Amino acid sequence: MIILIIATVSCLDINLTNLQFNYYSLPILANNNTYNLIVDTGNEEMWIFGKNSNRRNYFECQNCVPIENHTLEYAQGKISGFKFNQIFSLMNQSLILQVIEASKVEHFYSIIADGAIGLSRKQLSKEDNFLKKLYDSKVIDDIQFGLLLNEQNCQPTSILILGTPNKNYYINELQYVKSIESEQWTVKGKSIEIFGKNKKYELESYSQIIVFDSGISKIQISKYKLNKLIAILNENYQLNCYKETQNQINEIVCSYNEQSFPELNINIDNNITLTLLPQDYIAYCHYNYFLQHICYLNFQQIDNKDILVLGSVFLQKYYTHYDVTTQQIGIAKSIYYQRDKQSLSQLGSTYIYNDVLFFSFILVLILLIGIYFSLKLLLKQSIPLYLSVLEKSSSRSQEQEMEAITLKTQSNSQPPLTT
Repeated sequence: MIILIIATVSCLDINLTNLQFNYYSLPILANNNTYNLIVDTGNEEMWIFGKNSNRRNYFECQNCVPIENHTLEYAQGKISGFKFNQIFSLMNQSLILQVIEASKVEHFYSIIADGAIGLSRKQLSKEDNFLKKLYDSKVIDDIQFGLLLNEQNCQPTSILILGTPNKNYYINELQYVKSIESEQWTVKGKSIEIFGKNKKYELESYSQIIVFDSGISKIQISKYKLNKLIAILNENYQLNCYKETQNQINEIVCSYNEQSFPELNINIDNNITLTLLPQDYIAYCHYNYFLQHICYLNFQQIDNKDILVLGSVFLQKYYTHYDVTTQQIGIAKSIYYQRDKQSLSQLGSTYIYNDVLFFSFILVLILLIGIYFSLKLLLKQSIPLYLSVLEKSSSRSQEQEMEAITLKTQSNSQPPLTT
């Protein structure tokens, strides 16, 4: 009797951690050290902060021969350094990968990850990309990957799926769209519509280039479209929106109104419409220092590029799957999606908690200042009264002493009685 043992190959799930609410990192090992790298579908390289970057956890290639000097520029900053071949361990799988040791870093102050791993279309088209290595080693069943992103912060509950899709991670069926020729995961959209109060307005009425980029947190649009979006929200929905610059990035801030914010529809073709509710594109609402109730929107301005970049706030709602072989992107609603059940006032509880702390601090400070001035006023009124009483008491004591002296003098001056 002959027994055939057939080894089955399936997908490989890697847990990702949500950092700073919108960046997702995977753990990878090298030189007995673990590095948490941002999963970046818009980046073609793998890089880690080097020894000269003033990071507690840094990468230093040991006994390596440099391949070339490389520089990468991002909206958050710029890194440069030599590229090396290094042995890494990913989910107990040993892989030789090219990595940039970022010895020179400009900005990147707010990034708490140790670097990034690129999953762009250009990177995965290379013959030695790590997906192909895992496929050739029969660790995964196809050269594909998917992203299931959870909004929960600082928890390893998000998943990078290597291989064919897992139907347990999304609702209904994946809808596939062909990626156009580009270095990134890019599709051609049909139109972008703003819909609310039974009114529809076109933000984009012709072909729109759409990029899926997990390396950025928000939704990026051109300066023209950002200004047009503000005008539509103000003229038709009375939301009093305006641009605000934070860290040299223009964002949209609007007045709080639970019922007025419209939906945003991204039409890729006749069959695929991706809808963003107000809860999806609003980051949080809170009271500012002037006690105005305002909302910060998840839109950022990019200059000189007429593209729509869908960052991780979009990918938290939609599960996306990237097929390297067929150059297609599959899209379906994520099983984690819960934002439609929240009101606008519930968004951004962490920011609201910080506001409560701030206003509590201000109230305590005002109370302490009030107590200080009250005590000062009380002392100002009490000291003259105390001095007056003291002066009267001293004067009375002097009078009593003078009376005693006078009586004694009179007693001494009287002649003795004779018998």
